[in-house]
Amino acid sequence: MKKSMQQTGWDLVVRFTHWSVAILFFSNYLLTEEGSNVHQWVGYALMGLILIRLLWGGVVHSPARLSHFMPSFSAAIDHLKELRKTKQDNHPGHNPAGALMVWFLWGSLLLIGLSGWAMETDALWGEDWVKEVHEFAVNMTFIAVIYHVAAVIIMSKITGNRYLQGMIKGRR
Repeated sequence: MKKSMQQTGWDLVVRFTHWSVAILFFSNYLLTEEGSNVHQWVGYALMGLILIRLLWGGVVHSPARLSHFMPSFSAAIDHLKELRKTKQDNHPGHNPAGALMVWFLWGSLLLIGLSGWAMETDALWGEDWVKEVHEFAVNMTFIAVIYHVAAVIIMSKITGNRYLQGMIKGRR
């Protein structure tokens, strides 16, 4: 680990919600039957976990605080340019590129949940466009997860930081 890197302290709430959301997303994507009661309840649980994480991010005083990693395309580009030069990532929490991904994933997961719920309402029952939004959001989220995992692996190689260990043990 680079000496200049600050320790990341991902707390138990962050780690629990992260891994639970990942497990539930893949369960619904790969294992449950579309539209089944199990599929719906897994989706509701996933939405609840995201809301818990967002609420936690509003009150916690750590790198997990939402205001510590607001999404910014210009900050992400600057970060990637700096990374290319220095091969270092000294952010105690999400770096600016990671922040964009986290906010995208939360938004897309919430869109999946809202569109899934909307498909079951009387007003939107049988509307093809709602199902198409839901399926598009699911597929975009799956692609984003692949990029997220690849970025963790690539960033670990480039910087020598142990990002995965931070999300497992709470420190890297």
